[in-house]
Amino acid sequence: MDMIVEDRLLSGASGVGAHGRLARAMDVRVENLKKDFGDTPALHGVSLDVPGGELVALLGPSGSGKTTLLRIVAGLDGPTAGRVMFGGEDALAKTVQERNVGFVFQHYALFRHMTVFDNIAFGLTVRDRARRPSKTAIRERVESLLELVQLPGLGKRFPAQLSGGQRQRVALARALAIEPQVLLLDEPFGALDAKVRKDLRRWLREIHDRTGHTTLFVTHDQEEAMELADRIVVMRDGRIEQVGSPEEIYERPATPFVFDFIGQSLRLPVEVRAGRASLDGTPVATLAERTPDGPALLFARPDDVTLAGPGATGIPGAVVSVRRAAGHRLVEVALGRDGHRAELAVRGGEPIGPGEPVTVTVRAFRLYAA
Repeated sequence: MDMIVEDRLLSGASGVGAHGRLARAMDVRVENLKKDFGDTPALHGVSLDVPGGELVALLGPSGSGKTTLLRIVAGLDGPTAGRVMFGGEDALAKTVQERNVGFVFQHYALFRHMTVFDNIAFGLTVRDRARRPSKTAIRERVESLLELVQLPGLGKRFPAQLSGGQRQRVALARALAIEPQVLLLDEPFGALDAKVRKDLRRWLREIHDRTGHTTLFVTHDQEEAMELADRIVVMRDGRIEQVGSPEEIYERPATPFVFDFIGQSLRLPVEVRAGRASLDGTPVATLAERTPDGPALLFARPDDVTLAGPGATGIPGAVVSVRRAAGHRLVEVALGRDGHRAELAVRGGEPIGPGEPVTVTVRAFRLYAA
């Protein structure tokens, strides 16, 4: 990463006490934010409120605008239109240093020629003399952070002597060293293997609960967002699809995209007539009487779908493929005349193979107008 950008992010002004939980976590508000790259829009009027001390995940596929939003909040990019407010003040009128944000990147962005100690201390040592802490205060701050991120005694090592998980801990300690008002993380665990990612997720949540920073992190990993966040912001094509707690996002998805994107799901195009949803004339579910007639999309979670043998009540189909997964089998089936594909998780039961006839029964579902 460019040294100038690195310096801008790491030398923010001090705004909180040196130890423990923040005295006052900063509210962040984004109002009608738009961003165009030439003729290509990246954000379409995004608005979001993040109360102080909340940990919020920006979740979505590649190209959804989540990193663009994070960079505008940080001050690394400017919006085409809209406002960013920190604690009721216009953040767009402030420099990156004045915004005092801590930023953690996917690929650590550590200085390879510096020790762990010097990497963490960097944002403090490059401040102008009036704002620079004493050498003793910097040493105490770095040693305290090494304890916080569970790397005591490693201050003299260089980044090349650390594992990927340890480097990311150093990157977080460096972001925290400037005592930021807002902590921003861009795919912080994306470069790590699955086991290390899972361990660091739990650790980051513990760090957040201890420090109380207002935190926004970008991820495309829904499991990561569900485990870590107080609230999840699901984004698609530069717009917000839904904002809610992990439970709300999973159990009450507001749009077909959210249902399809979060967790595994069965998705079927159905026809609604007289309070009944059917696939190719086969009844799938009974609906509330107020459901309007016409084409619709029916979604169901794997736990609400039963796979049975031929002749049972439900949607007839045939097995396409069977794959092994941890503790269960993933069975892909073709349903109806048009062979609509659905993948179901099956635990236990008799072995099943490609070509075998099956019946799928939906016990609980959500319906969206097509």
